[in-house]
Amino acid sequence: MKKYSRAAHLKTIISLIIVWILIILGVTLRATRADVFPADNNDDSLFYAWAGISFWENPFKPATHSIFEAKNPALIWRSQYRDFIPWERFGLKIVQPWFDHPPLGAAIIGLPAKLLGYQTFEQIPSMIVRFPALAASIFTMLFTYLMAAKLFGKKTAILSLLFLATVPYFVAAHRQSFLENILTPLFLASLLALLNQKLILTGMLAFFCGWIKVPGFSVPFMISLWLWRNKQTKTALLMLLAGLASILSFVGYGIFSGKEAFLYIINQQSARGAYVKSFFDTLTHPHFYGGFDDGLYVLSIILSLLMLTKFKSLKFKFFNWFLSLWLMTIFLVAGRNNNSPWYWYPLIPFFSISLGYYAEKMLSKPNLFLILSFWLFGLTGFDLLKIDLPSNWLRITTVAFLTPFILNIKTLTYWLVRLFLIFLVIFNIYVTINYPTIYCQFEKCPKPVKISLLL
Repeated sequence: MKKYSRAAHLKTIISLIIVWILIILGVTLRATRADVFPADNNDDSLFYAWAGISFWENPFKPATHSIFEAKNPALIWRSQYRDFIPWERFGLKIVQPWFDHPPLGAAIIGLPAKLLGYQTFEQIPSMIVRFPALAASIFTMLFTYLMAAKLFGKKTAILSLLFLATVPYFVAAHRQSFLENILTPLFLASLLALLNQKLILTGMLAFFCGWIKVPGFSVPFMISLWLWRNKQTKTALLMLLAGLASILSFVGYGIFSGKEAFLYIINQQSARGAYVKSFFDTLTHPHFYGGFDDGLYVLSIILSLLMLTKFKSLKFKFFNWFLSLWLMTIFLVAGRNNNSPWYWYPLIPFFSISLGYYAEKMLSKPNLFLILSFWLFGLTGFDLLKIDLPSNWLRITTVAFLTPFILNIKTLTYWLVRLFLIFLVIFNIYVTINYPTIYCQFEKCPKPVKISLLL
């Protein structure tokens, strides 16, 4: 019995070491040249930082750039030139109070700059602006591991974390201080609390999701419906009340801060359309406004949709419920062609778990059908690095690699799967580190600004 407990204890320690090594690897990759790439549309994060700094000065009078100009009663200043350096594509429209989004996410994004002494409307180095997203990614990775372990076991959880830490699209997405990257760990934390039957904590966490960004208001209702479907009617009602309280408290905040401006923004935001092509564009053109053709990101979406076909066991029902309802939320609010790809960021943990689940299946029982998917989608990093593989070489390599799977040579396929996944991880790390250099040779990139402490 003692030997068994010691072995189990040692196994737990090894698992924890592996988990934190992967989280450190993921954070390191995210922080490396985080102020260089993604370069497209990197201005939103600065606008959130300005809103956050002004929020800490007066929580009822946040001020920053707004995308809504015509007849906006909160507009206090308009830049003379539309091509306002360094954003180039925007004219600045400064509003106070700012209601484009709820204030909590912006307050978190602006906090490091505020603590370092920066003022509203100062040019703030991108690393300071993006620091909250990098910090949030630590919790996102940890909570993704914990949720995957709770639902599908530690092997799948470690593989899920491995993909989340290293897939180039996931890494680059987590560098951006968009509100979704602040919302994601809170969303995951509420799901973890629900899985562990800590319902009061679940309600508290879900309550604040909407205060980060409006789609987050759907989280308490997702949880309420899940509880209702599982015959927990009283708890479902309490979660429903938490959702309503979250919305009403935000409405109260808006009316108290500036009724006319708040109602104007509500009216403008409600005019957003829903379009049938939203999902099609994401699958055919992954991007951060600028294109980013990462095949593993597309594969992760496909495998997540495949997960939706598994609904007999409770663990799949739980996973698919929240995956499905967030997909529905995106469809309702994403706009034409899903031109705001960060709406998908809260689903990145689900995508990485899907990759981890099917990778674990492939490792436990190698087969042609799974390895073919990872082979076809996993090598797009060569294109990202502008490396053109000779066609004949690629054909020969593909046939040679897949032949043992076609012939079902088990001993050989066992090792080929493992070697290929190891190669894929190392290659993803290489692509992530080197892509900004390649990108900046062909596109305009921001020059990193030296950080000066203004304390």
